[in-house]
Amino acid sequence: MSDSDSLSPRRVHSDFERIIDAMLERRGDPRLLEALFAPEADWLVNGDPASWSYAGLRVPRDSVLAYLGAFAVEFERKSLLRLDTLIDGEQACVRYELELRHRGTGREARLPFLCFIRLEGALIVEVSEMFDSASLFRLRESRC
Repeated sequence: MSDSDSLSPRRVHSDFERIIDAMLERRGDPRLLEALFAPEADWLVNGDPASWSYAGLRVPRDSVLAYLGAFAVEFERKSLLRLDTLIDGEQACVRYELELRHRGTGREARLPFLCFIRLEGALIVEVSEMFDSASLFRLRESRC
């Protein structure tokens, strides 16, 4: 095995890390995300789509970007803390916390997120995101 062969997995891992960083950093501005996603990409958010508009499967990329845009209109991202990342080939699991502020009520919370990401080549083709939607709903409630 040559030195270049032994570095190849690290290089691929490093590229995936950069894609994850870019996706998380640009999440609040979908225009900056388009180049990261394959045209047929999908994004699944846990929950019941009948009772919550953000839940469900979004396909293709334009629908994914529309979801992220709508989310950014309602919720301001105050901070993001990436806690753990596990990469296995073209798949990754990322655990992070988002501190969000609801733009209508002004309420804030720090919420844990778990995100599974799958690549094909250098493009994201699949994201499955899970978080506590009940805590997110509480941000929408006005203070009385």
